[in-house]
Amino acid sequence: MNNRLILFFGILLGLFLVLYGVIIPNDKIEESNAVVSVNGHPIYQTDWDLALQALSMNKRNEITDEDKRLVLERLIDEQLLLQRGLEIDLPQTEGMVRKSIVNSMIDKIVVEGQLFTVSENVLIDFYEDNKDFFSGHSEVHIKKIFLEYKSQSEDEEKLDTIRQLLIDGEDFDFVEAEYGDYILPEIPNMLLPIKKLKDYVEPDLVDIILNMTPGQITSEIETENGYVFLYMLSSIRGEEKDFQSVKKEVLSEYNRRNDELSLKNYIEWLRNKSEIIYVQ
Repeated sequence: MNNRLILFFGILLGLFLVLYGVIIPNDKIEESNAVVSVNGHPIYQTDWDLALQALSMNKRNEITDEDKRLVLERLIDEQLLLQRGLEIDLPQTEGMVRKSIVNSMIDKIVVEGQLFTVSENVLIDFYEDNKDFFSGHSEVHIKKIFLEYKSQSEDEEKLDTIRQLLIDGEDFDFVEAEYGDYILPEIPNMLLPIKKLKDYVEPDLVDIILNMTPGQITSEIETENGYVFLYMLSSIRGEEKDFQSVKKEVLSEYNRRNDELSLKNYIEWLRNKSEIIYVQ
């Protein structure tokens, strides 16, 4: 009789543990703000609220309980797809995914390193150390490599090749002749006044050129028609400007260089804590 009771209670205990495991997963949601766990990864109430807020902006009627449930299920689906993408190593196998993650990471690093206030004394010292830079270019000698948009795989392959050749110090004209696509108007091979340069390149590119230094080659720049690499061969500086007249430009450049330094320091930290093995 005692053996039967022990067996009976053992079965009950086993069933209880099975049901407990189904209802309350091993990976319990410890965060009080979480509303659901997907393979141990929490989806938070704040995520749900933001998604519902976005829905409400595009919906005339009041959001129903069914709407809320569907939004939560959509968040679960997104999390499952994200996890699957990581599982099949999508960031390493798909160029656009990798580029998007890298760009998002760069944005995050830059934002975290941004300075909210910069004193005027600091800006004046920065200006004094870089007067030539803020005098601006009156004339520039620019060359470019243009790459027309094609398929993602073709673009990535060609961009990788061009980047590597330029990093290795290959002649810019050779790279342009071998891999560049023809586009009009062509930039004359000579010094051009900035106003004249605007006849040959887009306004956004002119803004970039104004911040370049002789000998500098940019990485690829996305434009309306394709990718562009710019090379500044030489320039003639304009007249020196006083601090107050270029104060906004000084602050902008100070912040830009601070962003670059933040990124450089972060990448250096990543390298120092990582194992990097060169196989060649």
